[in-house]
Amino acid sequence: MNSLNQHSSKIVCFARAEQNIAQILTDTRFAKISFRPHFKTHRSIAVAELFRKAGVGKITVASLAMAEYFAANGWNDILIAIPANPALATEYDELAGKIDLSLLVDSPDSLSLLLHTLKNPIHFCIKADAGYGRAGIKTEKFASFFALIQTIANSKKHSFGGIVSHFGNTYHASSEQEIVDINNNSLAKLKTLKSFLEAETGNACFLSIGDTPSLPHYTTEMLAGVDELRAGNFVYYDMMQVALGTCRIENIAMAFRTGILSVYPDRSEALVHAGAVHLSKEKCNMPDGKEGFGAVVRLLPDGSFGEVVENCFVDRISQEHGILRCNQEFFNEFHPGDTIGVLPVHSCLVM
Repeated sequence: MNSLNQHSSKIVCFARAEQNIAQILTDTRFAKISFRPHFKTHRSIAVAELFRKAGVGKITVASLAMAEYFAANGWNDILIAIPANPALATEYDELAGKIDLSLLVDSPDSLSLLLHTLKNPIHFCIKADAGYGRAGIKTEKFASFFALIQTIANSKKHSFGGIVSHFGNTYHASSEQEIVDINNNSLAKLKTLKSFLEAETGNACFLSIGDTPSLPHYTTEMLAGVDELRAGNFVYYDMMQVALGTCRIENIAMAFRTGILSVYPDRSEALVHAGAVHLSKEKCNMPDGKEGFGAVVRLLPDGSFGEVVENCFVDRISQEHGILRCNQEFFNEFHPGDTIGVLPVHSCLVM
C-alpha cells in the first residue's frame, strides 16, 4: 500500500491551469512588472513546468523544504516568503551555495543571528505589514526599515532585496470594492515607505506584492512603483475566488476526487468521504447563496473532471465525513459507490 487515501485523490486539469497562467502572464496591465508566482498552491514539478514554459524564471515558496524541492528540479531564483528562522541558518546557507536565494526578515534580532552564520550571499527582503497584521514591520516605522537596510549593507556580503508585502486581508473581503480599497490603502503606505527609503539610501527600492483576489482589480495607475507580483492561487483558483468574483467556476483547475458512501433522499443529502482532513475547514458562499466547503463536479471517463452538478455542495464536514446538500435529481444520477469531484474552497490547503 503506497497511500492511506487510495480511494481519494486530487485531480488537476492541466489545460485549465495552462490557460489560467497564460491569461495572467499576458495581461497588458502587467507588461512592465515581473512575476515571481507563489508555488505553494500547486507544489508540483509538472505544474511548475507550465510556468517555465510561459517564461517564468523566478518563484516564491512557503518553506525551506519547498525551496529545496524546487531547487533540486532546476529552479535557481527562489524567495522563501515567510520570515526566516535563524535556527535554519545552516540549511539556508547550504541552499544559497547552489541557487540565488532570497529570505524575508522583519526583526533585527533574527537578521543578526542569520548574518552570524551565513557565508554564501543572500538577498534579504524586508517584510512590510501594510494592514494585514500577520507578519512584518508596520509600514509607518520608517526608521526600523532603514536600520535593517543599513545592517544588511554593513555585512558587505549580502544584499538588500527590497520590500515584500502581502495583502492577505483581500481573501476576507466582503465585496470587490473592499478589495480595491485594501489595495489603494496598502499601496499608498508602501509607496510612501519606498520613497522615503530611496531618498535616504540613494538607491532604488524594489517593491514586491501580490495576491490572487487583487489580480482583476489592478490598474496600471495602481501598480505604478510596483516591481513584482507574487500571486499564485490563480493557477488553480477555487470556490473562494469564485465567491470573490476573481474567476468563473469554469476556471477552477483542481478537484478532490472522493466516493459517495450513503444517500439520504428524504433529507436531500448524501455522505461522502471528504472531511476537514481533505478539504480543510475553510468555507465560503456557494453559488446557491449559502455557505459551504466545496462544489460537486462530475468525473469523466478519462479520470478528469467536467461539469458542475447543479445545486450540489458540501454543506458540513467533520474530520473524515462530508455531507452534501443536493436536489432530488442528484439521486437519479448518483448512488453509493459512485465517485465525484469536489471543487475546494481553498485549493492551496487541499494540495
